Amino acid sequence: MLGACERAGVDLIEKDLFGAGRRKILRIFVDKNGGVSVENCASVSRYLSEEMDKEENLNVIDGPFTMEVSSPGLDRPLKTKRDFERNLGRRLRITQDGKIIRGILKSLGESFITLETVTVKGKRSAAEVCVPIDETLTAKVEP
Repeated sequence: MLGACERAGVDLIEKDLFGAGRRKILRIFVDKNGGVSVENCASVSRYLSEEMDKEENLNVIDGPFTMEVSSPGLDRPLKTKRDFERNLGRRLRITQDGKIIRGILKSLGESFITLETVTVKGKRSAAEVCVPIDETLTAKVEP
């Protein structure tokens, strides 16, 4: 799967194989800087189909299956360092210790991210906030 994703120029985010009646569904989520296009998903599907059709891979999945390739969507929580890298410059909503922090992701280090908090008219000005990643409950891109 990684080879097909590399050939298509995308990152493998998640894969799942589960039963649906008599068939199995192989669901693959991919992402890349700037977002994933329909053509990116089609390329992954095509390259992976080529790999699965090779004789040494014919029995990797037992029986008939359907393959679905898509973007994980904006509402998926950011989990990995690569997730944060792909979303530099975007507005995030972070839940930490019962409070919500909103801001633009400016940078990330090994153990923290830096957000520029949003200016609230008449209440407070923008400021940079360092948020430890290991203390973050959820981090999502805001639309």
